[in-house]
Amino acid sequence: MTEIAAVELDLSYSAAKVSVRVLAPEWDEYEGLWSCRFEISEPINVERKISGVSSLQALALGLKTLSAYLYGSDLYKNGELGVYGQFGGSLSIPAPQSMLDRAPFPF
Repeated sequence: MTEIAAVELDLSYSAAKVSVRVLAPEWDEYEGLWSCRFEISEPINVERKISGVSSLQALALGLKTLSAYLYGSDLYKNGELGVYGQFGGSLSIPAPQSMLDRAPFPF
């Protein structure tokens, strides 16, 4: 599994970071689909594998799902999750269309 993108997000109440990683899409022989894995460390603590009919679709859907977990988290809603010391705004990844009431810009 090859990491293709990563970011360290800030917590307003701690020096600890939230690590976000996206892994390269891989062919899943069993499912007959491409899959893209992402990981978000504690305190969100999510690992998911998102599938698509092409590697590009799996990657795009994986990024949208990752974004939904970040912008939908209680940490973000409470202004405790940020990037580069800025909280309550962009996390350096676009938000899903359904979250534009709280996130800065869409996919």
